[in-house]
Amino acid sequence: MAQPVTLVLGLGRETGEAIARRFEDEGHRVLVADPSLERIEAARDTLDEAIEFYHGDLSTKLGLRNAVTAAIEAFGRIDHAVIVPPYEDPDTLLDLAQEKFEKALGRSARGAALALRVVAERLLEQEDLPETGVERKRQKGSVTFVLRYAAQASMPGRFTDTVAQAAVQGVMRAGALELAEHAIRVNAIVSLRPSEERATPWSLGRVPLGRAVLADEIAGAAFFLASRDAAFMTGQSLIMDGGRATLSGVLD
Repeated sequence: MAQPVTLVLGLGRETGEAIARRFEDEGHRVLVADPSLERIEAARDTLDEAIEFYHGDLSTKLGLRNAVTAAIEAFGRIDHAVIVPPYEDPDTLLDLAQEKFEKALGRSARGAALALRVVAERLLEQEDLPETGVERKRQKGSVTFVLRYAAQASMPGRFTDTVAQAAVQGVMRAGALELAEHAIRVNAIVSLRPSEERATPWSLGRVPLGRAVLADEIAGAAFFLASRDAAFMTGQSLIMDGGRATLSGVLD
């Protein structure tokens, strides 16, 4: 059976590397793209040499098409995309700078919409993998956005990031409906920030499971959403918060 190809757009702070590693471990061919050369070089040092990299702007149609082209040149096709939108610096509504705010929304919401369009266009124009008709009807391809918990719940001092993350979630939902007829599934993971620390005073008080999420756990969720096991899921946000949303108050 032909190997599927996954495009990871954005490395984030830990998550993108973990996602690339998980998909490669599961037999996918992987290309990772990021606008930061420093992050690219750091990831190159830790990931398998079979993983390809692309350095370039991911907020414009040209930059995104270049990333897709890099994957096509390396592997001949793409089947899945996992998109990690950029993190926005802390700010408040009252100290909001209009130009900075507009740039942030351009990087996040506009970038997400353009990425979804560019990937979908490629999925629709390429030939299908040699699978049975039933399997192909279930899924032609998938796109998964990896969002921070700000898309679900906010806190003071995170105004722009909260708006940006929620906007990307809106892109996901609208895009899922637009692409459903083409058997292209679009979902999101909404997660607390990953940390290798299993328990901190903050997490013990606010997360019933008593620890932070691990990057490998987010990667596992991303692989699930791209798999046939999730073939009837689209337009959904998979919440990874250790039970925080169900908690009223702070644990002793």
